[in-house]
Amino acid sequence: MREEVLESVARLGFALLRGVPVRDRAVLDVARTFGFVRETNYGELFEVRVEAAPTNLAFTGAGIAPHTDNPYRDPVPTLQLLHCLANAAPGGDSGLVDGFHAAALLRAEDPHAFAVLARTPVEFVFADARTELRAERPLIDVDPLGRVREIRFNNRSTGTVHGPADAVDAFYAAYRSFGELLLRPALRLDFRLAPGDCVVFDNTRLLHARTAFAESGERHLQGTYADLDGLLSTLAVLRREGGTA
Repeated sequence: MREEVLESVARLGFALLRGVPVRDRAVLDVARTFGFVRETNYGELFEVRVEAAPTNLAFTGAGIAPHTDNPYRDPVPTLQLLHCLANAAPGGDSGLVDGFHAAALLRAEDPHAFAVLARTPVEFVFADARTELRAERPLIDVDPLGRVREIRFNNRSTGTVHGPADAVDAFYAAYRSFGELLLRPALRLDFRLAPGDCVVFDNTRLLHARTAFAESGERHLQGTYADLDGLLSTLAVLRREGGTA
């Protein structure tokens, strides 16, 4: 069973676990079954729930468009886990978009836009009273053979692109094309997390989103970050030992 779950993350980019104990910090136990927790300035884990004085859109009831988490880090956390403790509020459904598939569609439909996004470095920025993080990467990163290996897309963290006017115009036209493509309903998998559900997904490939929800209702998720290399290592050992490790 564990091998099947890890294989799903490696092949499809995500897995949805059910029946995870509904208790504080259980998401950390899930991450440690296949690797190591990646601690950030948010701590070992972070709470996703409405706050009276929110410092992040996630801490409100607003809908959130498909995005990459922490694009301002280098390297970006490659895995994210979200564990549902309560979800009684109307709305608040989760969504996933396969960024690799979306990038392939963009390359097929608008090769020029794909090329612009693959070659243009973008500065992603996060700053608060205690932290300042910056990373400069293209929205679509490709390897030397032209294969997509990472998507970074988060309009709330994207800095201003500078350069010659024609290059800037070309970037923002391509950026808009990709952004509109990511909003196509056919590309999005929507589902509702119930208490005890935990979704594990590749943050370099899958963009995640949510619908708006009533702030008067109870909705509480706990999240953490981990890294894909640890998951792939565990999967390789399970395969090598016939799934008995």
